[in-house]
Order: sequence, then structure tokens, then C-alpha cells
Amino acid sequence: MSNNKLNTVFLIDEELLKMYSNITRNVGVDKVIPFLNLSQPFYIERILGTALMYELQLQISENTLTDLNKALILKIAPALALWTDYLAARSLTYTVTQKGITLEDSENSRSINEKELAEFIHSIREQAEMATELLIKYLCNCADSFPLWKPEEPCICQKYLKENNGSAENEEKYLIYFPSGRPSRCPKCEK
Repeated sequence: MSNNKLNTVFLIDEELLKMYSNITRNVGVDKVIPFLNLSQPFYIERILGTALMYELQLQISENTLTDLNKALILKIAPALALWTDYLAARSLTYTVTQKGITLEDSENSRSINEKELAEFIHSIREQAEMATELLIKYLCNCADSFPLWKPEEPCICQKYLKENNGSAENEEKYLIYFPSGRPSRCPKCEK
């Protein structure tokens, strides 16, 4: 199978997308696919790397997912669904037509104002960042099971591999993963 065909293979299906996002059952998947198509390479492939991404897409397209990769897909699903939701939120609120940009409206609901929409989108981003952080933690803790996963920064897993005895406080509450940047509090990466 050519690599071009694999570029259209999504790691999650409609059921997982709707399970882990704010996208309701009555939203047509055709309205969301363009945003899934953007979020998968931009937010998820950057974490997985080309080799692991290719393996997952190939196994999905051939219906040969291993148990380990099925478990990985379930860890990817919340992050990918939320990033898709994050990118789609404005477009699901507004529609571009020949006559201009219109606000989606129905008789049984009230549209939110711009400030409420901004707060909603910000909330989705925070959830997506947390889900991404959990995905990275999973990959770090299971790195031996995924030999194709080779993060660029060797120190990316340092904070996850230390023993955790639990805590009543969240010391790292401000530690958020930004796909375009480096994780903070990683001494080797901050040089």
C-alpha cells in the first residue's frame, strides 16, 4: 500500500471521536473529518514519529492491529478527539456561505456569545493538552513495547519514569505539553 493512501487512514473512528470529544452523535462526521485530517499529523504524528505512525496506519488499513497497538490507539483516542474538537469548535458554530459567515442556530437551543465560545475552546485545549500529556506518559512507561517510538529529546521521559508515591497536591499543575515546543522542567531540554 502506498504511503499516500496511508495518509488518509485515521487512527480513530467516528465512535472514538465522539466518545472522547464534545462532538455529539447528531453532528455529521463529514463536518469534522477536515479537522481530524489536520489534528492527526499536527498533534499526534509529532509525538508518535513517522515510523510508529506508519505502522499504526498500515495495521489499521490491513485490519491487523496487534494487541499492543490496539492499547496504544485507545491512549491516542482522547488526545486526537479533543484536538479535533478544538480545531472544529468555531466551524461547528459558524458556517461560511455565499452570503457570508452565519451562526448555526436551532429552535431548541441558544447560541453562545463570542466570550463563551472563547472560554469553551480554551477549555477544550486544556483537556487536549492533558490527554496529550497522558499519551506521552504512556509511551514513556511502555517504551520497550514500542521500539519504533524514538523521541527527539532523550530527556522527554525523565519526569515520567521516576517513582510516584502519590500526592495530595499537584506540584506540576502548570506543566503543560505544547506540541510546538519543548516540555518544561526537563534540564537537558532547556539548554
